[in-house]
Amino acid sequence: MGISISDYFIPNVKSIEQQDRVLVTAKDKLPITQDVEQDPLQKVSSIDSSATKLEYQRLMQSLSDRQLSNPLSKLTTDQILQTVSSKFLGAKYREGLLEKSKSEQLFISLTEFDCVLFVETVLAFSRNLLSTNPSYENFGQNVETVRYQDGKLDGYCSRLHYFSEWIVDNQKRNLVQDLTSELGGIQLKKKLNFMSSNWQKYPRLRNSEANYQCILAMERKLEQDTRSQIYYIPSRKISSIYPSLKSGDIIGVVTDIQGLDTTHTGLVYLTSKGTGLIHASPSGMVKVSSDLQRYVEGVDRAIGIMVARPQLP
Repeated sequence: MGISISDYFIPNVKSIEQQDRVLVTAKDKLPITQDVEQDPLQKVSSIDSSATKLEYQRLMQSLSDRQLSNPLSKLTTDQILQTVSSKFLGAKYREGLLEKSKSEQLFISLTEFDCVLFVETVLAFSRNLLSTNPSYENFGQNVETVRYQDGKLDGYCSRLHYFSEWIVDNQKRNLVQDLTSELGGIQLKKKLNFMSSNWQKYPRLRNSEANYQCILAMERKLEQDTRSQIYYIPSRKISSIYPSLKSGDIIGVVTDIQGLDTTHTGLVYLTSKGTGLIHASPSGMVKVSSDLQRYVEGVDRAIGIMVARPQLP
């Protein structure tokens, strides 16, 4: 899990390769870290940056026209998203990657992911790939654009912590299109206050009154913003929308946990065998779960999905 809920939830996996089941439980203890005011000169994280740049170059080479059976210029948006996401199959799953720094920095990884970091990376990499001047710096800018409110990193509170908020903010900037309602989604009347209600489970909130007050204000704003109404496709009806889904469509697994919208994310992955989900799986790596509905039905306390479609350049 890649949004702030990753501080609190760890999936317990039982026979996931056979049953694709994920159980969600509370984490007992968390490391204590001190939050520090954001230094604008230190926005980009230095965590393994040289290795990440080398991996970026390797991936770009593997996606060159000489290496692909079909040139990128001839691929549709959904084909590009599936091609890029496939490059990360087998990459390591790790939770809490965005919480490593004491202050909010732009963390980038191309070799290990939590579920939201994986979605953001595929979207940012695809957008960079189709830009007029693709570069590692442009890729990093695209990560910042999709991860933070209005596309700007401005401290911990600027991160889009709730995934429904992530979709609303990115739709506002024409980066994704929320399809949930038009696909027959029903409204989920829920107040999003999980973070403020469980502040003691979040080191950045537990150790910073300013962060806590900012998150509290953000949650109150979401409650008042009609654009933040949550819709979802009930689990039992997911297979009925398969004909309308495309590779690369963003999936948020909606939960009935009080105050929380989603507990997992991934991307639609279409094969000759059906409609699956490619995701940074709690089983330990980026993988494809062969049937989307069956996977969601195996997630503890999941009630359905929200769907958003990336809008590439």
